[in-house]
Amino acid sequence: MFVLANLIGAIATIIDIALLLYMIALFAVVVVSWFAPRSVHPAIMFLRSITRPLLNFLKRKFPFLVQGGFDLSPMVAFFLIYFIQRFVVASLYQLAARIG
Repeated sequence: MFVLANLIGAIATIIDIALLLYMIALFAVVVVSWFAPRSVHPAIMFLRSITRPLLNFLKRKFPFLVQGGFDLSPMVAFFLIYFIQRFVVASLYQLAARIG
């Protein structure tokens, strides 16, 4: 059973790292939008391309997030990612500990 526990623990770690990297990319896009909103640098374009699907989804589902020139969808995305980390990833870690 320890193999299954290690597998679940490894999956939880990979998900946790992926979510952390996504949060960093989201933060970078927000900061760049303040200082260089029309930047066409390849790194910025890549970050925008990976964060845009989630932000556009949130804007479509919750149109009230964009009010008066302020876009609150990144903040909701941060809360959503934090929830996934604290609920899903933590549950996977606990499951791995119980199995192992």
